[in-house]
Amino acid sequence: MATYASKLLTKALSVCRDAEISEEAFTEINLANPEHQKFKSGIGLRVNIDGRLGYAWSEGEMSESELLETAAKAALSGPRGTFSQKGIFTGLQAEAAGTADGNLVRSLAKMQRIIQNLDFMLPSLLPERKLNLSAKIFQHTLKLTVRAGERSASRTLHALTLSSHEGIPVSEAFYASAPPRSASDMLCRLVWRSAYSKEIAWPESSVMSGVFTAAACGRLLEDFAADVLSRPDSPQLRETFPLNSAVSITDDGTLPSGFGTVPFDGEGMAKRAVELVKNGRFRLPLYDLSYAKLSGLPPSCLSVRPWGKPPKPGYANLVLKPGKLSLGQLCERIDFGILLDNLTPLPKHMKREGEFARRCETAFILQHGRPVCRTPQFIVRARYADILGSGLLGLGYGREWNGRALAAPLAAENLIFEETDIDPLETGSIYPELWW
Repeated sequence: MATYASKLLTKALSVCRDAEISEEAFTEINLANPEHQKFKSGIGLRVNIDGRLGYAWSEGEMSESELLETAAKAALSGPRGTFSQKGIFTGLQAEAAGTADGNLVRSLAKMQRIIQNLDFMLPSLLPERKLNLSAKIFQHTLKLTVRAGERSASRTLHALTLSSHEGIPVSEAFYASAPPRSASDMLCRLVWRSAYSKEIAWPESSVMSGVFTAAACGRLLEDFAADVLSRPDSPQLRETFPLNSAVSITDDGTLPSGFGTVPFDGEGMAKRAVELVKNGRFRLPLYDLSYAKLSGLPPSCLSVRPWGKPPKPGYANLVLKPGKLSLGQLCERIDFGILLDNLTPLPKHMKREGEFARRCETAFILQHGRPVCRTPQFIVRARYADILGSGLLGLGYGREWNGRALAAPLAAENLIFEETDIDPLETGSIYPELWW
């Protein structure tokens, strides 16, 4: 029996050069009340009419004809391009029914055990702090239907945060496609942060060397990908960023536990490891099938699909090749400086091209290579060419998953620190984006 998607595809192909159907479903479970689940679903139609692309999305409010009409109208003024996927779905099977539900049940049981352990250990480890625990599980399903066939899969994502706002705030977070095996690593980082969060002092200078923890380095990689790697039409921009030969960055959507690990990308291409930067040299930008066709590049699996939107160039998991120094050795290398830890996004109007800039909510002053106290919240800025290029002082080992990045600590010079008043309305979400 023909499915709704196959019927819509047949109808669309009767008036379009090419068409693609995307069906998405999303479930959010808050472990504080796991019986009450948030659910949403939708269907997207992307069409190619005379070489122009149009897209329409419906969460149940449009009929089949209205969806096609909306996509066709969008193509009249849409960008020129193509999304031909001939042959890439051959021999692929949809995920077996019931697998996703089974994964969700197992994830709930594992996360509940982690929460029980945290509830038991936290009062004795941090008796002076009242900690809030938040735990969520997300299930995301995507099915793509094109002329060459269909492909579908489901992924389960886990988010766990611990925070205390008594006195000087401290927090710890975990985001991955698999629940943590134990609570020990989270507890160690939380206790460590709390130990140096009893006093606050300003840095002695507005320009200093600094060390990025693995968590802070993950944010650096995400911004570097968004600001530099996601602009395939501007190769001259990347030529202005000479990188250190120690820097190698890969996108790999096949790694276990990665928040962005999926069987295929936003356009149905099977995920694999793709070198973006190797030994300081740019290898590939982030690009989709349309750009590959227009530029003569080989098809790549570097496309993502934000909820309710057409695919765009993007990454699954950013992976930084580690160095040979520990976090402590990196701190000793700069002696006096700043240890950057929890970095949150800035509004776009506060950033400049070619520059890394984030609000630093958790940072520590370093004296003789050791943390001594917290700093007030500030903005940290630096040119990417300094942090990852001539100003790079060392790369660490001990990589950790932080959202969509598997990152290691690093040390860099020429970081600029600015005082700022934190506007709660401009504070970005702590959760990584939930694109496919």
